[in-house]
Amino acid sequence: MLWKQFLYKVASAVATLLTVSVLIFFAVEVLPQDPALAALGHESTPEERQLFRERMHLNDPPVQRYVRWLSGLLKGDFGRSVISGRPVVLSLGGRLARTAVLTVAAISVSLVGALPFAIAAARRPGRSVDLLTSATALGVSAVPEYVIGICLLLVLAVAIHLLPVVSTGINEGQWEGYVLPVMTLALVSGSYVYRLARVSLIETLHATYVRSAVLHGFSPLRIMWRHVLPNAGIVLVNVVALNAIYLIGGVIVVENVFAYPGLGTLLVEAISTKDLPVIEGVAMITSAFIIIINLLADGLVVVLNPRLRT
Repeated sequence: MLWKQFLYKVASAVATLLTVSVLIFFAVEVLPQDPALAALGHESTPEERQLFRERMHLNDPPVQRYVRWLSGLLKGDFGRSVISGRPVVLSLGGRLARTAVLTVAAISVSLVGALPFAIAAARRPGRSVDLLTSATALGVSAVPEYVIGICLLLVLAVAIHLLPVVSTGINEGQWEGYVLPVMTLALVSGSYVYRLARVSLIETLHATYVRSAVLHGFSPLRIMWRHVLPNAGIVLVNVVALNAIYLIGGVIVVENVFAYPGLGTLLVEAISTKDLPVIEGVAMITSAFIIIINLLADGLVVVLNPRLRT
């Protein structure tokens, strides 16, 4: 039964990814822009633009171009940039790694920072610690990422010169370029993690088996680590998964605030230059990661909850 569930989830993920590929390709195709004009500029002649379209197969029917594009994706070929002529996969490679590092770092920092406060608030709901941390988390979550990023930039980079203004230096191995983007994303996502974890922990602390452990005289620390956190793990897995999906969207904004050379800045650059293959490549990679994260989260929930295996 467990294998059937797994195969069903994988088949659903593949079907979803195929549907997303159709939506991405044809959504980009209907954009009011001429790739030949974007690549060659207004100084080019109509004949040059026509030759470019023929070379890039832009005159082929949309369905035929989609099938060619999809078959290329299955082989790891995302096509070529209409601006630089380079394979899109080369542009995605380094940018994807940097975005992955930024996202994983932000998730790790947000979990380490938010969970202790969520545990403290859940143990004494309605007290001063709970009210203060909940109000802070609510306030932070109400502020857009770019506003938090700009505020951190003005204070830590412009005012006291503690960190670099832009994060382009990470290309030369300057780790300081990671700090401001990670702090920005961790603050926003940490507030989200705190609120969901707090609610889950409060519900678990009021469960019958926890009250039984209290009556048996177990220490609060043992109850938290042996009974509460493991049983709240299912919700925490979903929290981490949703947090990662949320960060994939937020990272696009934050990367452009700090000029961080990741997928977000690549996407904005491609949109500004109307580089359709790059736009499609970034959108497809992002969608694939979201689907994979959901698939992994569903698998972990089944592993943690034996009742779902039957």
